[in-house]
Amino acid sequence: MKIIDRYILRAFLTNYLIALAVMIGLYIVLDLFVNLDEFTKIQSDTRAQTFTKIIDYYGYNLFLYFSQLAGTILLVAACCTLARLHRTNELTAILASGTSLYRVAAPVLLASLALNAVWFFDQEVLIPRFADKLARKHGDIEGRNSFAVWFQPDRDNSLVSAAQFHPRAREMRGVLIMRRDENSRMSEVIRADRARWDEERRLWHLERGRRMKFVNRPSETSAGAAAALTEDELGDVPVQEYASDLTPKELALQQATLWTSFLSLPEIARLQERFAESGTTEFIKIKHKRLTVILMNMIMLCLGIPFFLNRERPSVIVAGGQCLLVCGLCYVITFLCQSVDLSVLGLNPALPAWLPVLIFGPVAVVSMDGIKT
Repeated sequence: MKIIDRYILRAFLTNYLIALAVMIGLYIVLDLFVNLDEFTKIQSDTRAQTFTKIIDYYGYNLFLYFSQLAGTILLVAACCTLARLHRTNELTAILASGTSLYRVAAPVLLASLALNAVWFFDQEVLIPRFADKLARKHGDIEGRNSFAVWFQPDRDNSLVSAAQFHPRAREMRGVLIMRRDENSRMSEVIRADRARWDEERRLWHLERGRRMKFVNRPSETSAGAAAALTEDELGDVPVQEYASDLTPKELALQQATLWTSFLSLPEIARLQERFAESGTTEFIKIKHKRLTVILMNMIMLCLGIPFFLNRERPSVIVAGGQCLLVCGLCYVITFLCQSVDLSVLGLNPALPAWLPVLIFGPVAVVSMDGIKT
């Protein structure tokens, strides 16, 4: 690594940390301003307890905010670094020494790739680990509010429902579990007044649980089918345990609107198998979107930095405005492409995630190639 590399990298990383602190700090301030009433709606909480809840909520959400803003922070840090080199006439001195402007951009691009790897680690390791914390609502940090669970797919083609689920107590009440055979016909039903989660054994302990088993026999008429079920076959036996893939963490997580974005790629693949009957379009979109984020981060970077890599000394305000216009258009089109569902037209559901790459990838290559150095 040469002196120029260390100098540019130091300036870039400094600007990156400043942009990271400013943008995430602004995100937190705006969110807190809008949702402060949610944190203070429990009248019995002291100021210290309210402050602790705010710290607890935003402490975990820092990982999510970084994931959402990582690409924008990279672009801001890179443009600020190059704009500073222009303002102090350092790019002129670099060009006078016979150094190419591509040589100036190289450490910024390589450092951006490394920081994209940090984003990938955050998205695939840290966010899935704290997914249940990220799914919490502003007004229910402790998980006191209960909610109903309706027909959640589980292992062995089962469906789990409950009149109430209490996240803090990690228990379900009014439990109904319907097990189905390979033809999706109901084979048995389990009812229980209450179910408590056993983390060590990875199962639910049932209170007053009863299991009724059905035997489906082939018959010519529906009346014959009803007659084919004898009392012995309609057994009603007590059951005390139910092994399940539905953990309290997953049940709490699914209450969030974008809960699938908190999962890692292996977890999404497992859910895709579990929800195979109800369709996997959404999971395919999420997987491909996850893979194209790094490409789009680098494409936006290559769209933005050519405005500041110039032999002449451009106006920083004009260059910044042009960069904002082009990169903003790229961001908006990317958002729109990822929001549409083309599977209803018979197209591959992964296409919206790759459309921005196909549109702006060639534009970024042309922009970088057009740098006069």
